[in-house]
Amino acid sequence: MKKKIYKILVLSLMGIMLTIQSCNNEDSLADVSSNSVEKASNTKLDEVPVKSEVIATFDSSDLVTMKNKLAGLGIDVSGFKIDKSESSKTKLPGLLPYVKALKVTTRTPHPNRSGGYIDVSGVLLLPSKTIFTDLQKFRIMVATPPTYTLNNEAPTNLFKNFKSKLKDNDFQLNFLAFFTLQASNGFIVFFPDYPGFGDSYKQCQHPYLDSKAMVNSTLDLLKASQNTLSSEGYRYKSELIITGYSLGGFVAASIAREIETNPSLGYTSNLLFTGGTPCNLKQITDIVRASKKTQHTYFLTYGLWGYKLNAYPNINIKDFLKEPYASTSLSYFDGTHGDLEVNAYFSQYPKKMYTEKFIKYLDTDPSLAYMNDILNENSVKPWKNKCRFIMTHGTSDVSVYYQNAYDFSIQQNKNGGKVTFIPTEGDHIIAVKPYFDKMTFYTALYK
Repeated sequence: MKKKIYKILVLSLMGIMLTIQSCNNEDSLADVSSNSVEKASNTKLDEVPVKSEVIATFDSSDLVTMKNKLAGLGIDVSGFKIDKSESSKTKLPGLLPYVKALKVTTRTPHPNRSGGYIDVSGVLLLPSKTIFTDLQKFRIMVATPPTYTLNNEAPTNLFKNFKSKLKDNDFQLNFLAFFTLQASNGFIVFFPDYPGFGDSYKQCQHPYLDSKAMVNSTLDLLKASQNTLSSEGYRYKSELIITGYSLGGFVAASIAREIETNPSLGYTSNLLFTGGTPCNLKQITDIVRASKKTQHTYFLTYGLWGYKLNAYPNINIKDFLKEPYASTSLSYFDGTHGDLEVNAYFSQYPKKMYTEKFIKYLDTDPSLAYMNDILNENSVKPWKNKCRFIMTHGTSDVSVYYQNAYDFSIQQNKNGGKVTFIPTEGDHIIAVKPYFDKMTFYTALYK
């Protein structure tokens, strides 16, 4: 009995000592109370505090369910080791979940660039932490989600009912489940809700493919998440892992470029890993204009409305869309229609959906010249990357075309950067699997 009491006292003292040491983390913000979190936010965002709340917890059985679900889809999850024992010597039974999901909220500039602000939210996944891991510095993984059109599919909304939805074969769920497993293996994972979804739902139209708006909101949420990590007692490494697929690849590459070309932001990355990435928006648009048929029929129109209702209000929709799409398509991007429903509404045949003026004369009609400027402004531009940069892309992708990503990788290398381009089998959907498989391998190298 005396030995057990002595052991408890030793463990308690160790916990106190480690907690004190964890407050002096040079790579994280200083130990903060809720008041100092508000102060940090006040400096930039009009005295709006950073807030956080627990919205989900996952134990070992939940993680096993996720692992089995992804394995059933053919995704290699053998690298994720889940300790099924609640009485493991390295954990305190009943006190901490294996992964905890926090909703983080702050404010960011409105994507219409008028000087106003919107609320934004995101999810922070925290791996299990005990007195034995208080000295550990965790790697932050920024995982920007693929395209979604339904507000209920924003990460903060999905995680609130995540366990009940795990049986569904939904692309967003699979993406979040995969990175929840990454959190269970010791990463801190951050998912942003994109502007127009989550807490900013109905405060703005989603600025789809607007790189400035997407980068600004994600970095503001990341800063809020770092404040939250410090208040939760987590230490973290300074270099980020940044990753995403499809739209997430576009946002991830745009973020990495921004932080590496703008050192004053104070961020660094050691790994950028993207898949199915739209890079050159003008090239993708030109391929769609020349195509007889495409797979994801709504991507360009989604971007068109995002531009029109935010930073580029002078766009004339009827120059680009035929009826009834010019008059009715916006209603499909109100956050109440899912990806499959939206895709089914639009024609697979560009000539049935887009005007002859747009298809034939985009490059020669002076009244359309501004659209080329918009597409070029928002494209991912080559830079001399310092981080390791890996791109995967399906060779038969007819949504975010293979040629667009391959040509970008060539330009990146010619301009003094270095990117490893990995062609994979499949279209835009099938190529997700090799993105996940290779992602697991490379992230393990940078843990």
